[in-house]
Amino acid sequence: MRHALRHIFMRYKYYISIAIFAIGIGFIGDHCLVRRYAQKQEIAELRSNIKHEIDTYNTDKQKLERIRNNPEAVKRVAHEKYYMKTEDEDIFVIADGE
Repeated sequence: MRHALRHIFMRYKYYISIAIFAIGIGFIGDHCLVRRYAQKQEIAELRSNIKHEIDTYNTDKQKLERIRNNPEAVKRVAHEKYYMKTEDEDIFVIADGE
């Protein structure tokens, strides 16, 4: 039995070495292929979040410029967002039924 195992190992030693190396590269260690794939997915998600935040920033920046330059825009924001009113109007806020 021992002689048979030694014979098999000697005959297929290169294939066995390559298989062990492939398993080590693919699944073992800090820089394995499985972990690298997961990190690439995370990087793609973070880049998507960065793009979303940049778009939000640019939109808010444009709104702020409009508010700074246009007094009517200030009134509109006060009406829509903070439910403020002028002296000659009434505002009714209807909340969804809870």
